[in-house]
Amino acid sequence: MRSSWKTDTGRIRDNNEDSILVDEENGIFLLADGLGGHVGGEVASSLAVRTVYEYLKTRLEQIGSAETFRILAESVAAAHSAVFRKSLEVKDLKGMGTTLEIALFAKSAVFICHVGDSRVYLFRSGKLEQITTDDNAAAWLKEYEHVPMEQIPPGARHLLTQAVGISRELVPEFHSPPLRPGDLMMLCSDGLTEILDDREIAGIILTCGAGLCEAADALVDEANSRGGPDNISVILVNPQVTPFLLV
Repeated sequence: MRSSWKTDTGRIRDNNEDSILVDEENGIFLLADGLGGHVGGEVASSLAVRTVYEYLKTRLEQIGSAETFRILAESVAAAHSAVFRKSLEVKDLKGMGTTLEIALFAKSAVFICHVGDSRVYLFRSGKLEQITTDDNAAAWLKEYEHVPMEQIPPGARHLLTQAVGISRELVPEFHSPPLRPGDLMMLCSDGLTEILDDREIAGIILTCGAGLCEAADALVDEANSRGGPDNISVILVNPQVTPFLLV
């Protein structure tokens, strides 16, 4: 397994409310984009990532089993509770929350858990496929009201329908797409996808070839070159699955 990551404040914000945690040895990759102002966003994303990681570390032997999605759900519930409790304890943190992306790699498989409008993608054969569905008003209008994307107000993308630490009920999204040799998984915050579309992201990855560090740097640099209005975070993972393991 090979991986690379980068997180950047961007060109406009004073602080970085994104949090990333990479444990390549155990196949754990986490990304969160905090909400709730200058202090709250940083605290929420960092607390959520740490809570999930500590929970998963105690259950490493079960990851990859039939219990994996239950373990993921429990880890997110633990993070949800931790962020909410902290927001009640500290006045300045009231109303904070965070998106959360989890990707676990075990036994030639990937297990994904998603909340919010950060994203997980699969890059295969030069094409980028969004695996997760945004938890925001724009996605809701498209899916349930059948409103064409061109008719959805731009602001609807920034209205989250759920987030860790804020929502009364949290319903995470789970995926386990089959992996093939040469696949690349990407976790990213909306500081990247609000600036670059899927075609542009795929083009940058292709240009960098097998250089994961170069690709992560290039994606962030390109978003910053276009103004960098938000924090930008990206994790790239090449699980290096062999053909034998896919039989």
